[in-house]
Amino acid sequence: MSRRTIILAALAAVLLCGGAAFALTGGGDDDGGSEPTRTQALAPTDTAPKAETRPKPEKRAKPHGPRKPRAERRKPVDGDVRLNGFRGGGPLVGLADNRPETLRDPRFGATGIKHVRITVPYDDVALGGKRRAIQDAFFANARQQGVKPLVSFYRSSRGIRILPSEAQFRRHVRLFRARYPQVKYFSTWNEANFRSQPTSRDPARTAAFYRILRDECSGGRCTVVTCDFRPDGTAKSAAWLETFKRGIAPGRHIWGLAPYVDVNRRSTALTRDFLRRTSGPVWANEVGALNFFGKGVRPSIRRQDRVMAYLLNDYARVSPRLERIYVYHWRAAAGNTLFDSALLDVAGRPRPAYHRFVAAIRKRG
Repeated sequence: MSRRTIILAALAAVLLCGGAAFALTGGGDDDGGSEPTRTQALAPTDTAPKAETRPKPEKRAKPHGPRKPRAERRKPVDGDVRLNGFRGGGPLVGLADNRPETLRDPRFGATGIKHVRITVPYDDVALGGKRRAIQDAFFANARQQGVKPLVSFYRSSRGIRILPSEAQFRRHVRLFRARYPQVKYFSTWNEANFRSQPTSRDPARTAAFYRILRDECSGGRCTVVTCDFRPDGTAKSAAWLETFKRGIAPGRHIWGLAPYVDVNRRSTALTRDFLRRTSGPVWANEVGALNFFGKGVRPSIRRQDRVMAYLLNDYARVSPRLERIYVYHWRAAAGNTLFDSALLDVAGRPRPAYHRFVAAIRKRG
């Protein structure tokens, strides 16, 4: 073979090897790096293994987006239900209702609400009879459903003008707590300044009832609200509140409120006046969007829906001091021609206010 032929053969071999290597590395595929190169896919398996090293743990990627406000990241309390659309969480939402069967309604259970406020005549445990049997059923259902009742004491079924002495009130509180020890939330008196309650005549004694109830709940045994005050803009109610304030012990107080007048006028004026006269947390222990009230407020489902929208979207923002809203009530009662703010009608059919209410709340936790 001539010298020229040998050189040409050698050059051909070099070019052949170089082309094979180019094809294995994928150098001719412009795939933008979306696929592994062929040298990665066809990694050699016949080379000696390297010394085994323990891989470093991967760092957990931080979630994208802004951090949630501190209040919004807080641990849920008591499986609470709150209003949507509030940065950091809106007021806790409960239901105000006295009927035992409400707590077993699957639609109520679906709301996730675990705080229900009930009014109880201060002497019902001692009186016994049918009323006490109904209360027994209510508190039994509450225990079974994991509901935490808030009890507001109010006038005796024996007569609207009967005002107990301080000793009598303490005795009845002890009877109640002995029968229903699971109850951990109390309000001294329902709408204590309203003319239909005997306490409206004696704010000083009402303040004494509050001190008694706090004493019976001392040591963290239960939480006590001052009373459920009904702001109405009258000088008499303002004077009642000032006398009551002078009679309660100094310290931190939770104030109860029944803001029906404001809410159904779609106003906050009376509530803001109440807030100026008090300090500390406020619980709206009973408030509802009226369908009708006696002869003064004619039946109107449309108006009830508008008022419910105002309550949940506007009134609820009146102050950060407003910590709880208990909405009254679940289902309309047959034969009741005096008062109706129910979410369901007599037949149990949901009203527009029900759908608005359910859409406005969410369960936390």
